[in-house]
Amino acid sequence: MKFSDAARELAGIPHISRHSARVLYDFLLTEKPVDCLELGFAHGAGSGYIAAALDELGRGHLTSVDIELSRDFEPTIEHTLDRLGLPDRVSIQREINSYNWFLKKTIEAQTRDGQCTPCYDFVFIDGSKNWTIDGMAFFLADKLLRPGGWILFDDYNWRYADAVAKGKDASDGVSARELSPDQVEEPNVAAIFHLLVSQHPDYSNFRVQDQSWAWAQKVATGRKSITATRKSRLSSRLAYWRSRVMPGDGR
Repeated sequence: MKFSDAARELAGIPHISRHSARVLYDFLLTEKPVDCLELGFAHGAGSGYIAAALDELGRGHLTSVDIELSRDFEPTIEHTLDRLGLPDRVSIQREINSYNWFLKKTIEAQTRDGQCTPCYDFVFIDGSKNWTIDGMAFFLADKLLRPGGWILFDDYNWRYADAVAKGKDASDGVSARELSPDQVEEPNVAAIFHLLVSQHPDYSNFRVQDQSWAWAQKVATGRKSITATRKSRLSSRLAYWRSRVMPGDGR
């Protein structure tokens, strides 16, 4: 499905801008992943663009995971995908309280003789925006991401403080009142990206886009460039400190 056709059908469905959707769509057409995983789908707008790109490629499948509460969203991801005519491109999974339990079960299913075989080429983490939940999600998703694959985090600069300022005490099931003041003030995803992802020895090509998305690539076997990785990590650190002084928009 062409981007323009998908954008027409998905107009007005939160929570992805047309600009970000275009970046995501073009990335998929370039990298051509076969097995994709999305953690956190809300209304399914991002899922729809991923499905549209895979349909345009003529191959690939997306597994989208969220919590049971997403059944109450309007529209649901099912309605969004039906609108596009692409429900067969996506497998929808719901867990009671966290997509991390889905990751646990998938790691179990992929484990033979004590080793987990990776099964995804692209992982999009677009859910809780919380250090504890998404920090764990990265560790688990890493076991399932194939060498050479990419991981993308949304809400890089999002803060609980901005949500609270807009009258929203809880976000994705996490109450800001239960968090420490410094966790409320700091962008949790930025901390995950710079303190966990960019320091991981198996990742490189770190990139922060529009202070909203953060990308990293799992190093393909035998293709690690020490110089490129160091430059990428330096750029990542600079972006991290910028994130500390440039609060997000509290979406």
